[in-house]
Amino acid sequence: MPDPGTICVVASFALFEMAVGVIISFLVRQSDEQRLGQEREDEAKLSDAIKQLDERCYGDERCSAADECSICLGRYEADDKVRRLKCGHEYHSECIEQWARCKGLDAACPLCTRPLFPPRTCAPPIVSSQSAPGAAAGRTAHAADDGAS
Repeated sequence: MPDPGTICVVASFALFEMAVGVIISFLVRQSDEQRLGQEREDEAKLSDAIKQLDERCYGDERCSAADECSICLGRYEADDKVRRLKCGHEYHSECIEQWARCKGLDAACPLCTRPLFPPRTCAPPIVSSQSAPGAAAGRTAHAADDGAS
């Protein structure tokens, strides 16, 4: 007959191992859900950003004199949908949309590498009225020093 102390230690270890497994499974699932949520959010932002690119039909007087798309190297045909980037380069709408989806929100023009979309911004830092000497009085530390001279 095994020692009761040994049985207790083995049972405790088994329970601990199960608890660790449950916690790891929970954290992995939660991480996956956050990642998927972020991917959906980025996809929505990307779709909105792509819609902001100027689209026109090839042959429109506003189109450039380029004869072919630099992504697929296919010649533009009359009434092809073309998107013009802020840098002035034009591509088939489908080509630049696939390019942007592949590269994400950090996509850049395939020719000149100018960003396709505005840079992502972080929330501005919160500035406390007590963060700098004299800030409560509407002055910076430098203004307080200048007044003392």
